[in-house]
This record gives sequence, C-alpha cells and structure tokens, in this order.
Amino acid sequence: MRRAFLVAFAAFFLLGAAWALALPVNGTYDEKQHLVRAYAVWTGQWLPHERATDASGIDTSAFTGPRSLLPDNADCTWIDKPDYHPASCLVATGDRADTLVPSAAARYSPVYYALVGLPLRISPDGTGLIWARLLSAALAAALLAAAMAIAPGRLERLAVVLVATPMLANLAGSINPNGLEIAAAVLLFVALLHRRFALAGAGALLLFTVRDLGPFFALAAIVLALFVSRQHPRVLLHRAFAVPAALGAAFAVFWAAVASRGSDLVPGRPVPPTSTGAILSDIAHGRAEFWARQIVGQFNYGETTISIAVIGLWYLLCAALVLPALVLGDRRLRLGVGAAFLGSAALLVALELYFAPKVGHFAHGRYVMPLGVGVILLAPLALGYSAWLSASPWRERAVPVAAALTVPMQLYALARVMTRFERGISAGLNPFGGAWTPPLGSLVPLLCALVGAALLGVIVTRSSVRPTPVLSTANTFSN
Repeated sequence: MRRAFLVAFAAFFLLGAAWALALPVNGTYDEKQHLVRAYAVWTGQWLPHERATDASGIDTSAFTGPRSLLPDNADCTWIDKPDYHPASCLVATGDRADTLVPSAAARYSPVYYALVGLPLRISPDGTGLIWARLLSAALAAALLAAAMAIAPGRLERLAVVLVATPMLANLAGSINPNGLEIAAAVLLFVALLHRRFALAGAGALLLFTVRDLGPFFALAAIVLALFVSRQHPRVLLHRAFAVPAALGAAFAVFWAAVASRGSDLVPGRPVPPTSTGAILSDIAHGRAEFWARQIVGQFNYGETTISIAVIGLWYLLCAALVLPALVLGDRRLRLGVGAAFLGSAALLVALELYFAPKVGHFAHGRYVMPLGVGVILLAPLALGYSAWLSASPWRERAVPVAAALTVPMQLYALARVMTRFERGISAGLNPFGGAWTPPLGSLVPLLCALVGAALLGVIVTRSSVRPTPVLSTANTFSN
C-alpha cells in the first residue's frame, strides 16, 4: 500500500503542481479572496476588522496586509468583459507597506488557510503564492493518493481518476479550499466503502471544517456509503473514525456561531430584481450548462472554456462506468447513485434560488462535487461488476483505455488555459510564448501535467482486475 500511495501521490501532486506553476495571480475562481484570507490567518487576523473596496469595485470585509499580496489590478484579466486580457496586464508591486486588503472570504473557516498560508506569511508576494499553491496541491494529492491506494482494483481506481477532473486539479493547485474539500470527500467515500476507518476519519475531519457546506457533504457521504455497502451504523463508533469526525463537527458548530456572515451577503453592486420563475428559466437556459461544464473544466472566472467535445468525452467515460453498475447492481446501489446525482442537482437549484435575489448568480457546479463524486465512486460496488468486465476481453481492456484517454484531456485543458493567459482568450491553442509566461516557463507545467496524468493511467492499468470484495452486513471494527 505504501508504494501505491507514493506513486499516486506523485501523480496527483504533479497534476496540481502543473496548475500552481501555470496560473497568474488570481488565475482561478476567487483566488484573490482566499490568498488574503490565508495571509490573515497566519498573522492572527481570524476575523475581519475593516471594510475596503476590491479591484473590481466591490465593498467587502478587509484585513491589514502588505500591498504586495495582490496587484492593484488583480481582476484585469477578466473584468473588462468581453475584452479579456492576457495576464501581462497584471502589475505587481514589491511594496510591503501595510494597507487594507479586501477579502470576501474573510469569515471563512481558518482551517484550510492555516494549512497552506505559511509561505504567504513568509513571502507575501507572487513567490509566496506559488509555494502556498504547491502546498495546497500536496495536501489534496495526499488525500486522493490515500483513496487510490486503498481502492482494491481497476474499477475503483478508475473511479478515482475520473472524479479528479481538470477542474479539481485546477482548484487543488490554487489557493481555494474547494479543492481540498473535494479531495477530502473522495477519501471519505472510498475509505468508508472499504472500512478504512482511520482514513475515513481524516476525510471527515477536513470535510467538516474547510467550508460551510462541508458538514452537509460529510453527513451525506456517510449515509450513502453505509447504505450502499450495507454496513451497520455502529461501525461509525470505531474510535479511529468517531474521534476526528466528532472534533470536526464540533469545530463546524463553533465556527458557525462565532463567524456570522450576514454582512457578506450585502452585494457591492445593485442586484436587478428577479423572481423564482426567472431564476428557474435562467437555470434551464444557461446556468445548468455552466454547472455541467465547470465540473470538468470551465476556468478562471468562468470565461475560459474548453472544447465541448472534451467535456462530453469525460462525461461519456463516467457514464460508461456508472451505467453498467446500475444494471448489475441492486436496488440499494441504484438508490445511492441516484441520491448522489439528484441531491447534487437539487442543491445547486436551491442555492441559486436562495442567493440569486440577494447577490446575483451564485451557485457553481464545483460547489457540489463533494457529493457528486459519489455517483462515480459508488458504482464499482455493483455485485459482479469486475467479473462481468473480465468475461469479455474488450470490456476488460476498456478500463485502461478509459484511464489513458484522460491523459490528453488533462494536458489539453491546461494548455488551453495557459494559452488564454499568455496570448489572450481568442488565441488558437499555443501554450508557448506570448505576452505573459509562467514564472518557470511554459514547458515545466505541461511536463508536470503529462507525467502526472500518465502515472495515473499506469496505476489503473497495472491494478488487479479481481472482482470487488462483497461487503457483508456483519458489524466490524477491523481497520
């Protein structure tokens, strides 16, 4: 298991590191908010004490920090819609003089930021940001590698590869707690399904503490995993799981009590009046497509898209894994997969209905990935699935082929985003050169992504094809 973990860790870390080295400052969703929060936590500012206007003109909570944390024009790559600029428009400063630094994440749980923020405290500039991103990528990689290492066969390991979409790699390699949250959910699902309670406890602890919706996702993952695998709820009393999960739940309650965010729901700009009908129509005619695209790959602040063919192929690979499971599996499996899928969709609609009248468009597909990964991760539990694959040579070969197909898709997604920041959003695919280049050049991130994705394919290919062990209903506390 140790060797499998180390190889998987290297693979997932290289994927995250590729994005960490390729993106400019604020090169993905809300990074300007999160890196300021990370610096603030490491300087003892656990809650905001002032308000300030950010680079896009929105009044929000603020901390005291050096001007060098962010360029003055941190939003210049995307704010002038539809004239999206390459990252050469960013103007960094070495000024370490303290000022008010805004952050819409000012009241978020400090746990993730305490884990990744030290490099920004030491070097509050672009250099510290890269090291903090690499630390974030390493943490997510450790969780995903642990899930891969305990997954017993090809199907289970392919499922982990498929939930590690380019969007997850992007989030893991940036300062954003969403990446670690998704990775923790993957570990929690896989560890509970295969009775690795210490690892499940680690996943639950993080899932309870890194983001507001984490407690809901943790409870949903626990219920679905136990229901589908027919384990008695008593297994949750295993000390290796119960202690960290209880600590995480207690902290979630504590932080919710001390960090009310009512003021953060006051938008900095006027929100046009809307109605429930208008919101639902908007979901049907645009938002739902955005949510589906983003889960695989729609980057920066949503303006950077990748080929719909690549997104469609990724979903086809997921369907090729899940649909046979629905046929082969029992009623519990179908209910569990259906609950994960429909629950994710319903949560996105509910978030949009609640927040859109207050702050405008709110829900993102990536928000529900901690629950949505269950659709893929539960599928290999279908009784007789591995035997069904082994009965046909072409079906057996389909698993490593599916893993291999993710390699060019991971590389393409990175190259597309690099081209957008180096040359502009309308430029043809060419991630080399341009008005801006990543700090270590363009080749290093691409090589990291290629090697990382290829390693994942090798792990799946060399994994056992033996039938998945059937989980019994016997109570067990073995680890």
